Amino acid sequence: MKAVCPKDPTHKKFVTVVTVTEDWVVDAQGNFLDVPDSSETEVVHKPDPGNTWTCAECGEQARVEW
Repeated sequence: MKAVCPKDPTHKKFVTVVTVTEDWVVDAQGNFLDVPDSSETEVVHKPDPGNTWTCAECGEQARVEW
């Protein structure tokens, strides 16, 4: 998989969605209070070629090639 900026192929940074988990401190009703200092995140879903990818340098929507 490779993302390509259609405006400028030398652009190499992109913004897309990933899914992560994060530890939270919550109250008895489940309302967010804080993130513990020892909080760890875990990637649940890595970047997907079916998501929208945006060039971080110019804002153009990127093409994702297989």
